[in-house]
Amino acid sequence: MSSNVIAVTQAPGQGHRTIAEAIDHAHDGAVIVVGPGRYAENLVLTKPVTITAENGPGTVWIVAATGVTVSLQADSAALSGVTVVAADADSPAVLVMSGQLSVTECTVEASSWASIFVRDQGTLLMRSSEVRNGAGAGVVVTSPGGGVLDDCRLTDLGTSAVVVAEQGGLLVRSCVVGPAAANGICLNGQGRLTVEDTTVSGAGKPAIAVEQQAALTATRLAVRDTTAIGFYLATSEQVVLEDCAVEGAGAEGIFVAEGCAPALRGCRVRGTRGRGLHFMGRASGSVTGCEVSEVDGIGIGVTERSLPEFSQVSVAGCTASGVRIDDGSDPFFRRLQVRGCDGAAVEVDGGARGRLENIEVEGGGAGLSVSGAARPSVSGLNTRDVAGAAVRVADAALSLSDSQLFRSGAEGVHAGSGADLSMTRCRVQESKGAGCTFAEGASGSVLDSEFSGGSADGILLETGEAVTVKGCTVRDNHGSGIRQLRPSKAIEVLDLISGGNLANDAYGTAASVGATPRAVPAEDTQKRPALGSDPLEELQSLVGLAGVKSEVTSLVNLNKMAKRRMDAGLSAPPMARHLVFAGAPGTGKTTIARLYGQILAQLGVLRVGHLVEVARADLVAQIIGGTAIKTTEAFNTALGGVFFIDEAYALSSGGGGTGPDFGREAIDTLVKLMEDHRDDVVVIAAGYSKEMTEFLSANPGMESRFSRTIEFANYTPEELVTIVRAQCGKHDYRLTEGASAALLKYFDEIPKDGTFGNGRTARRVFERMTDRQASRLATTNADAADLTLLTEDDLLSMR
Repeated sequence: MSSNVIAVTQAPGQGHRTIAEAIDHAHDGAVIVVGPGRYAENLVLTKPVTITAENGPGTVWIVAATGVTVSLQADSAALSGVTVVAADADSPAVLVMSGQLSVTECTVEASSWASIFVRDQGTLLMRSSEVRNGAGAGVVVTSPGGGVLDDCRLTDLGTSAVVVAEQGGLLVRSCVVGPAAANGICLNGQGRLTVEDTTVSGAGKPAIAVEQQAALTATRLAVRDTTAIGFYLATSEQVVLEDCAVEGAGAEGIFVAEGCAPALRGCRVRGTRGRGLHFMGRASGSVTGCEVSEVDGIGIGVTERSLPEFSQVSVAGCTASGVRIDDGSDPFFRRLQVRGCDGAAVEVDGGARGRLENIEVEGGGAGLSVSGAARPSVSGLNTRDVAGAAVRVADAALSLSDSQLFRSGAEGVHAGSGADLSMTRCRVQESKGAGCTFAEGASGSVLDSEFSGGSADGILLETGEAVTVKGCTVRDNHGSGIRQLRPSKAIEVLDLISGGNLANDAYGTAASVGATPRAVPAEDTQKRPALGSDPLEELQSLVGLAGVKSEVTSLVNLNKMAKRRMDAGLSAPPMARHLVFAGAPGTGKTTIARLYGQILAQLGVLRVGHLVEVARADLVAQIIGGTAIKTTEAFNTALGGVFFIDEAYALSSGGGGTGPDFGREAIDTLVKLMEDHRDDVVVIAAGYSKEMTEFLSANPGMESRFSRTIEFANYTPEELVTIVRAQCGKHDYRLTEGASAALLKYFDEIPKDGTFGNGRTARRVFERMTDRQASRLATTNADAADLTLLTEDDLLSMR
């Protein structure tokens, strides 16, 4: 054997009987090869030697009953493939006070406060090894040059797995940490840790705790299945988390306190409790490109005067609010997405401020809720399909601008008592309640905004406080365009554009008393709706629909002739009074029905000419006998006008408590009502062509009642481009030639399947192009011409 290789064996023959004896006889750089066995020794490495297990890991045990098992007192030394065990309750298994100790493929176990202690000027280089300690910590580092843990496993710890304290420094790379009764990683004092590609699981206290003046840089650090907080960040020094994750925590995913200002980039928090991200105690910092989901509580909480900045953050599936800001905090959110949270998507309370830009909300309980003397500023809020109000403010002030609120389950915007609402350049569409309500005690202004297609009034003014409505458009609402419930000199309505609403406007000296019904009653004393233009001219000005226009014009001429014959004392010619509109969605069926009713009202054929639109849910009850009552009540609101049944074929299909029998009861009731009131109402049933054929066969008398079917064909690509151009003209935009050509190609290639919405698709494309243009120009010094120009890039960026 070479003189530089020294053998240690417990078997008879050549070689030393103890490792300590081999060290005494070794030269610098010697390799001590240890045979299998259990060696009861306290090793002091006074020379730069390598101690290695002859037969590999798990075959050599170095065990000390008292004191430190292995300590380094040389410039360097190495352990390879050995198991180091300390049985002393007061001593670590490995102590490195100076020099560099390399530990490879080893197992280190202790029953004291630490398994490995690196202090003073010591350095530990540990690779592919395992650390255990049922009584205390795994690796404790207070040395500035603490070293590296690479591809190691730290498990079954009685306290914390990794502790870096005082002036300590450490690099942890590709390690597996946990379970641990306390922290997975604990940093305090002025400790510094860099960690990469590491997983911490099963921690009993915050999995990652950073306190005092400690610093952490973590990349791809994952925390899983901890019973407490994922990351506890309460340091005054730098914390950077990049592509880190928390999955399954019994408390907050990432908790930031005591003025800490971390930088979080690309992090994910999922399946935690309380709050996914929680900033408190004047915390700040930045959060970029992060995701929070499935929190049993609030997605992101900002409280106690904290000032963090968020960019491109998404929140989804929380049982409470998506984002809650309170207690004087003033955060900044840019490009936030909130989806499907049970509470409000964004909640601002407790005197908080905050600036929020380009916020997208889809589904969930409500949109934006502002209360408790809060004063946020919100621009670019886009909500869709929330169950409650899109925006609600009470006892607080809100500045809301450049926002789109679509299809909310209640009001679009509700300003409650004590609210001060400033609303500018906003669009509210298809809200189930009023587009915008100022309740008693609310004040504010609504400027250059649009409220359309709602199930009630466009703007409802219940307050007597100061409210200014200026430059707004209210159209196609089921109630009034604007309704003021009591006269007030403090309320001012200027430059209002109103049209297509089912009830007359009432404001100023014409203030109404009482709320607006969903559909206009049809008493004989009711006036016909005031129209902004001739409905025949409006019909002819619609894009495409040549066959439909021809059919409707034929019906109008037939009604004109019938009126003239009756005035002359002659019998009226036979005509199809009730109609079927068959075709795909978005082809203008509702618009044509509305115009047809207005035309018949102008001719005196109908008393009012208003449109009442219903679907299956408006006609079918869930109890026996209730459907006939519900259908009759809905039908009576349309007397004197047009009763429009959207997706009428749904009445002849279904299941369960609201199945075919209940829908058939609605059909049977309709057949009788159509006969009883044949001269005072026009019924139009609409839906897909094939399904409407099945609908007509559901009742023997149904087909005879609807003697004419008008087919609505899909728009051609050229017509869809024309619709986009019309939207541009209406909203002061224009298309470049390149954009027009790209649009034509886009509409030619887009699938014409069940999701294709024809005119709705064209309008949606226009809205998305304006959104892209806004993003494109947001950071530029664009002039007025640029602000009106939609380019090919605005279309291509959405493909």
